[in-house]
Amino acid sequence: MKRICGGVVLACLFFAANLFATDFDTAEKFRKLDDKINRALQNNEWHYVGKTFVRALWDDFKIAHENTKPELSSAKIYGKVPNIEDYSQYAGVYRRENKEDAKAFVEIKKSEKGVFFVELAGYHYPAVATGKSIVFTTGTIKSTPALPRLAAKPYCMLAMYMIVRIDGAYFFLAADASPNEWVELFKDVEKGKE
Repeated sequence: MKRICGGVVLACLFFAANLFATDFDTAEKFRKLDDKINRALQNNEWHYVGKTFVRALWDDFKIAHENTKPELSSAKIYGKVPNIEDYSQYAGVYRRENKEDAKAFVEIKKSEKGVFFVELAGYHYPAVATGKSIVFTTGTIKSTPALPRLAAKPYCMLAMYMIVRIDGAYFFLAADASPNEWVELFKDVEKGKE
């Protein structure tokens, strides 16, 4: 009887460890990005307004990541509207070339909890499903090209990237990129189950 109870206890502990593993991994990913962003903002390179904006955007991003029922509405991106019916359509492996033997470029994963992650260049990033696209950041802080340099220090922004499906094709782009800078992606149908 003691062996059975001990086995049940071990099984429960194993189940609980697996159940919370995803949350721990998410917390670890956010901690690493938090550290990277905070280090970049601690230097005296950026104007305080830009730093404040980046911190607010990052806080909002973390909250939005946990949204397991995102709205399926979108805005136009350079006059084009993303065309998906469910964010789960994005889950899968993408290549930069339309060849079976081409190397995987990016992978979008949806956790059992319903939140998204992007795997790019061996790194795993939390992602947000919004505007009929998948948005993520690598934690890079960059100058804001859209704003003139009015102060002694440049304004900054959090570099954001998107994977979006428009007119039946998938694209990888920086949030501030023009269409000629978009990289077309080809979804691995076998792994992506489209």
